[in-house]
Amino acid sequence: MRPDIIIRADGGSSIGMGHVARCLALADMLNDEFSVAFAIQNPDSATLETIKVSLPSVILLPGTSDYYADCVNFTEHLHPDVIVVLDGYHFNTAYQQKIKEAGCKVVYIDDLHAGHQVADCIINHAEGLNPSLYEAEAYTRFYLGACYALLRRPFLNLSGSRETGEVKKVFINMGAADKDNVTQKFAEALLELPHIDEIHVMLGAVNPNLAKIKALCGKAGREKLSIHINISAEKLRDLLTECDIAVCPASTISMEACAVGIGLLSGFTAENQKNILAGLKAKRVLTDLGNLNQVEKDQIRSAIITLSDQPGLIGPMIANQKKLIDGRSAARLKTLFRELKNEKLHFRFAKESDASTYFKWANDPAVRSNSFHQGKVQWDAHLRWFNSCIHNPDCYFYLFLNHTDQPVGQIRMSRNMDEVIIGISIDQNFRGQSLAPEMIKKACTHFFYRHPEEKITAYIKTENMASYKSFKKAGFTEMMVIDIDGFNCYKLEKGASCE
Repeated sequence: MRPDIIIRADGGSSIGMGHVARCLALADMLNDEFSVAFAIQNPDSATLETIKVSLPSVILLPGTSDYYADCVNFTEHLHPDVIVVLDGYHFNTAYQQKIKEAGCKVVYIDDLHAGHQVADCIINHAEGLNPSLYEAEAYTRFYLGACYALLRRPFLNLSGSRETGEVKKVFINMGAADKDNVTQKFAEALLELPHIDEIHVMLGAVNPNLAKIKALCGKAGREKLSIHINISAEKLRDLLTECDIAVCPASTISMEACAVGIGLLSGFTAENQKNILAGLKAKRVLTDLGNLNQVEKDQIRSAIITLSDQPGLIGPMIANQKKLIDGRSAARLKTLFRELKNEKLHFRFAKESDASTYFKWANDPAVRSNSFHQGKVQWDAHLRWFNSCIHNPDCYFYLFLNHTDQPVGQIRMSRNMDEVIIGISIDQNFRGQSLAPEMIKKACTHFFYRHPEEKITAYIKTENMASYKSFKKAGFTEMMVIDIDGFNCYKLEKGASCE
């Protein structure tokens, strides 16, 4: 069976498991509705085993640092209309473009907002980001913030609250690989605190420092220091529920901790965690220890003692975590992929070479009949108007194309005094295919990313019921019936809050 979705990410003991971990969380959300496969370069046995627990279908790619060659290798496994999810810093503009040229749709999981994006969708579950931070194509859609948190199934829809009291049990995780062995530093610091009864350390089988941690465990005693290797999501959820404090970097594990609700000490071990850390700190769901690679043991002990001596700090932290993670990210992400799989159209902005196409559409008899100015459009006047509009920052000309890049219609948005007015026309060869609602939704979504404070207004003749129904289906609300140049018209509006 051909997959609907192929996830492409790399991981292992040398480069860490962060990209793989969050991709597996995404797969866990999707694989009850979609056929999902995982593509990875030359994985070690522990990494491969970790993936196969969630996704039996794995595409093994040859190891190479030449990502042009990797893209060639990968595209051999693709077929048109598959959705490709990319997670990694080597999947740049050229890589994404090559996949799109193979007829695939591209979703990029991002945490650095660097480089030009040609992906159809970008997911970044860090809080506080705005699409304006990205350099991307006009059609690129953004799914930003904790409402798109990449959480595994056991961390969704958690309910209930915990009693906060003495801090006796602490959970530590510094990533599955943790090649710099930050885990040991934190464990040693906590072992020096007599009021801590239990320390639970979670590690991956890919961790190169397992022997050192096991030796520390033997020295401290298993009742005091326990090691958990490659545990399931269910066991991790239960372990976090049992502990009083979690210590981890601002990565996917921190989002899972927030989903459970726990006293949280966090920071960063890599640059790509800084955005998540800043967002979580702004939401007051953690205590920030900064650079976890450099933090000293006495600072670690001091932070733990503060939370132990002032347990009242943890309750508000957990309350804020519950506000942040609402348990609906899986539903939202399924909708994203469902729409991406079923969508028929994509768009670009019109350019000067499109003038004749727009001229043909403008003089279509049906278009003239539904217009408020019904006379035939003359070429010279059209050309002056068209060229002035496409260079006007207050005009958005969305040209929609089908999967074979045939122009099927256009959406125009332009500012008229204090209103942003929308208009639509569809090529006569593509009418009757219910394309209008999709066109309207896509154009509005793009516009609201750039102008979330705005409203969009549509004026439609009352006899044009097909257009009226399309705008209603796209989320517009009827405000009133008004007279424009002697025509009775519906006035409809849509704001960003309707998205």
